[in-house]
Amino acid sequence: MIQSKKDLKDCLKYEKNRYCSIPKFWRLLSFLGISENAIIWRYQTRLRKWEYHKNTGHKRRASFNKILCNRLGRKYGIHISPNNFDFGLKIMHLGSILVNSNSRIGKNCSIHINTAFVATGGTSDSPVLGDNCIIGIGVTLVGGIQLGNNVAIGAGAVVTKSFTENHITLGGVPAKIISYKAFL
Repeated sequence: MIQSKKDLKDCLKYEKNRYCSIPKFWRLLSFLGISENAIIWRYQTRLRKWEYHKNTGHKRRASFNKILCNRLGRKYGIHISPNNFDFGLKIMHLGSILVNSNSRIGKNCSIHINTAFVATGGTSDSPVLGDNCIIGIGVTLVGGIQLGNNVAIGAGAVVTKSFTENHITLGGVPAKIISYKAFL
C-alpha cells in the first residue's frame, strides 16, 4: 500500500524495472504510446498515482487519476482497483483483466490476459494471493480463496479452493496441484 511520495517513487521505479527495456529502434513508438508496453506502463502509472492520492487524502488528485485510469482501463479491458496489488505488479499483455476491489495480491505478481479475480454470488469474499505469483492466460479465481507464495497457475485454470502450500503449480478445472517444484 502506497502511503508516501517516497513509496510511490520506489514502487514505480521497481515496477518499471520489471518490464523489459525498449530497444532504441522502438523508443519513438514508446514515446508516442503506441507499443503495448508503453500503454500498459501508462495505465499502471495512473493506477499507482490514484492509489497514492487516495491513501493520502488528496481527493481532487485522486479523482483526476481515477478518471484517467478508468478511461485507459475501459479502452483496453483492464479493471483493477487501487490497493489490490503490492509492489511489483506486471501485466504481461493488453487484454481483459478483472480484479475484484476486495482482492489482495502480494508482491511481484505477473498477470496474463483474460484473467478474473471474482467473488462468489451473494458474498464479498475475494481471492487473497501471496508473493511471487504467476497467473496464466484465462485463469479464474473464485471466492474467498487463499494461495501461498511462489504459486504458478496454468492457463485456463479455475481455482475454487484454497492452496496454502508454497512453491506449487496449479492447473485444471477445478484447479489441483500438478507440481510441487519451485518455479522461481
